[in-house]
Amino acid sequence: MELTIDELASRAQLPVRTLREYHSMRLLPPPERRGRVGVYSSLHVERLALIGRLQRRGYSLAGIKDLLAAWDAGADMTTLLGVDSAPAALDETPQRITGAELRDRLPALTAAAIGQAAGAGLLVPLPDGHYLVRSPALLALAADGARAGLPLATMLDLIAGLTQGIGALADDFAGHVVEQIARPLTASGDGEKLQSLLQRWRVLLLQGVASILADRLGAALLARADGEPGGELLRAAIGRIQVGAITDAAGTIRRRRS
Repeated sequence: MELTIDELASRAQLPVRTLREYHSMRLLPPPERRGRVGVYSSLHVERLALIGRLQRRGYSLAGIKDLLAAWDAGADMTTLLGVDSAPAALDETPQRITGAELRDRLPALTAAAIGQAAGAGLLVPLPDGHYLVRSPALLALAADGARAGLPLATMLDLIAGLTQGIGALADDFAGHVVEQIARPLTASGDGEKLQSLLQRWRVLLLQGVASILADRLGAALLARADGEPGGELLRAAIGRIQVGAITDAAGTIRRRRS
């Protein structure tokens, strides 16, 4: 398959401007050059279809960029996305893995590290010698840091801080839900409405929390970069991975202007 950018846009039902924005954000690989003409292939068609599916599942362009970068680097997309195809796109299906599978994913794992991982909430040792991994993505995060040369203990400390902070947030938010929503509805005997709300809100909360966390984390890292000896390198790295784009209801991409 050999397509011009206009033919690719027509096939994907997207504006040419959107494809060019995908290029600038490195969501879409560059075309093969034939003189001054860029030629696209079936790989580009498949990449655009994948981007569309991820957007329909609730992923932001920033999230899609990160997923595709990890995929292109050799990570397994099933692990990145979770095997659950339910609407809760940002949730993951817990995995039950053997000790050998765990060591294969974390080669630097020791008995002490297993205890640290369990304390961080990353692993739950099972009586039959298997392990329950609630978040395969966080396990992949620890493995990625270890492969980059960071001590595994450092990565597990990072994950422990994250899970503890999320636990405190969940406990506080649950108090508000119980006091302000569950109590009035249960007092009126409207249990079905409560169940329906919680079922819908679970998806919305997962997506909303991920979006706000991404923004707040980026802002916090930039703020801390100002006081760090190598802050300019941190600031430059954050600037390179930020997507900085918004979309309208039709999927047309525009640059976000700060």
